[in-house]
Amino acid sequence: MRARTPDLQEKLWTARTWPFIASVLALMTFIAFESFAVTTVLPVAMADLGDIGWYSFAYAATITTALIGMVVGGNWADRSGPRVPLIVGGSIFLFGLALSVVAPESVTFVLGRLLQGIGGGIDSVILYVLIARHIPEAPRPRMFGLLTAAWLVPSLAGPVIAGALTDLMTWRAVFGIVLAGATVSLLALLHVTRTPVRPREAGAARPERGVWSGIIGRNGALACLAAALLVALHLSSQLSPPVSVLVVAVASVALLATARIILPAGTLLLRGGPQRLVALRAILGATVATTNLYLTLYLQSERGYPPTTAGLVIAMGASGWALGAWVQGRFPATQASHRRLVLQAALLVATGTALVLIYTGIGLPLWGLVIGCLAMGAGMGTAYPRLASATLALASTQDHGAYSSALQSGESMGIGVTTALIAVVLATGATFTLAFGILLMLAGAGIVIALRGAVT
Repeated sequence: MRARTPDLQEKLWTARTWPFIASVLALMTFIAFESFAVTTVLPVAMADLGDIGWYSFAYAATITTALIGMVVGGNWADRSGPRVPLIVGGSIFLFGLALSVVAPESVTFVLGRLLQGIGGGIDSVILYVLIARHIPEAPRPRMFGLLTAAWLVPSLAGPVIAGALTDLMTWRAVFGIVLAGATVSLLALLHVTRTPVRPREAGAARPERGVWSGIIGRNGALACLAAALLVALHLSSQLSPPVSVLVVAVASVALLATARIILPAGTLLLRGGPQRLVALRAILGATVATTNLYLTLYLQSERGYPPTTAGLVIAMGASGWALGAWVQGRFPATQASHRRLVLQAALLVATGTALVLIYTGIGLPLWGLVIGCLAMGAGMGTAYPRLASATLALASTQDHGAYSSALQSGESMGIGVTTALIAVVLATGATFTLAFGILLMLAGAGIVIALRGAVT
């Protein structure tokens, strides 16, 4: 009997856990579907709402406010347990989706996207807390593996399904389906987690600070400031050139100063191995996300491709991502392997960006563009796990939490800044070719960092 007990404890799917697992996977799948689908439907949505100038901000809005949601969600869960922030975060996310569905114009749509970022950021953290409390430690890694699968399937199918729905029905149907599915999934999750946790787990006893100061905290205030500066950067594209350039300059300097505090010391100056890895992930993530965002717009607005075709092209990047993740897993977790694979990833991202530039500049066939998207995806699929592993291996144990947060927040800020700057460039009347040329230079900076020895 003693020998059989550990086997029972190591089972992931049991009569007690399967309703919780199913609810978490369902909610995460709908969140992931919306995240990938929006890239395909956004050009149609913004054109229908009558102001393509909000395109960049509409995309980056969720990334911008997710910074706030992630910090607030973690502090809130530590202070009062996960149930209340799950309800609040989920409600904000659903309300943001509802606004996107019924939005009569661009401002309402963007407001909905901002709310989705806050609510989704809160719940993304809360789901991890709930998993820690409802799944035993031994099978917990398998649960996190299922979460990865919940993102993988939407990354492959989301852009195509969203494009087909937009072609056959309307772009609002995409957000409507996510709203309905996420509502059912959230209610199911609230039902299966209705049993209260023990007081000591809820973290309720922290009377030394006020409620809101405890929930937001210093990092939360800095995240709010960074989000506000990112909003200012994106709004600058709505202004006339002299004013827009001034706003971009001031907001960029202020954001750099804020990032200098939020990120580990030396990150912006590339001092230290872990710091360079944080910067490299931000550069690679910003390059690929911004390229995909404006490539979708270019294919639909300049080349006349329907959303389904644009979605298929972007889905190729997701296929490359899965391939890169699988291939890198065949190599040992040594610093030598990290260094070699990170460099290869940077080269793949730059190669893909270069093919996108050639496609827009001199008319490369569409199959060449597909190869470019596959290369970018393979680069990111290789880079993400290796950058995370190498960073945690180089950082001291007591800094693991800080660097885990820095990898995500640095990338979020990088994407927000890059999408805003490209929006300003295009607003001046510049061509997509120039925009992708700037992104290729950013990818080149990633290669320089990798060659310099980001993994030491």
